[in-house]
Amino acid sequence: MTQSNALATLARSVAEALRQFADEYEREMPVSGSPPGGDIHVLTDEVEVPEGRGQRQQQILELPGLATEEGMKTSDVASGITYEVPNTHSTLQALERNGLIEGVKGSSPQRWRLAPRYRNTAPVFMRIASRLREGEWTTYGDISIAVRGDTKAARGVGRAAAKLRDFPHPERVLMDGGVINPNWIDAEGRGPDYCRQLLSDQGVKFDDSGRAHPSQRVAWDELRRRDESEPVD
Repeated sequence: MTQSNALATLARSVAEALRQFADEYEREMPVSGSPPGGDIHVLTDEVEVPEGRGQRQQQILELPGLATEEGMKTSDVASGITYEVPNTHSTLQALERNGLIEGVKGSSPQRWRLAPRYRNTAPVFMRIASRLREGEWTTYGDISIAVRGDTKAARGVGRAAAKLRDFPHPERVLMDGGVINPNWIDAEGRGPDYCRQLLSDQGVKFDDSGRAHPSQRVAWDELRRRDESEPVD
C-alpha cells in the first residue's frame, strides 16, 4: 500500500469514527415530547432549568415574563397563576431565598425576575418555540442560537421540551437536518411515528429519508426577528 493510499484509508477511518460519535451524541439528546413531571433541574452545557418546590413555585418559574430583564409585578404573577396576591408574594419570597428569583432593584412596585443563571433558559426557550406556526419546524440548535448566540444550550432546549408540561408544540423542534429524535415519546407513550403524524397534519412535508423539508424550517435569525417584533399570544 502506498503512503497516499494509507493516508486515504486513515482519513476514511477517522471520518467514520466521527460520524458514529455524532450519531451516538444525537441519540442521547433529550426527547422532545416525553411525559411531564420528573426532575427538570439540569445542568447541561452550562444551561440550568430551575426547579421549584411544589406546584405553585413551578407555575411561577415557568411564567415567560420572569425570564425578562424587567421582570413581573407581584400582582401580574398572581394573575398569571390564578392565585391570591398575598400568597403569591410569600411564594416569591421563598423562591428568592432559594436563589431561584431576584427582586429587580429600584422597582416600585416590586418586580421579580429569574436569577441571572436562569434567565436565558427554559422560559425563554418556550417563548421562542411559541413563535413557530403550523407547518413549520426548527431545531434545538436554532432556538439556542436565537436565545444566546451559540449552540451550547441545544441539549438544554431538548430537555426543556421534554420535561416542561407547557412547552409549546414540542413536536416542532427537531434534530439537525429535520430529523425526528428516535427516542421521542409523548405522555401517552406514542413515539416518533406519532410526532411525524402531528407534523404532517400541520402541513410539514418529509422526504424519503424521513427528514422534514428544509423549506419549512424556521432558522434562528427568523425566530429572533419574530421574538423581537411580535407579541406573545
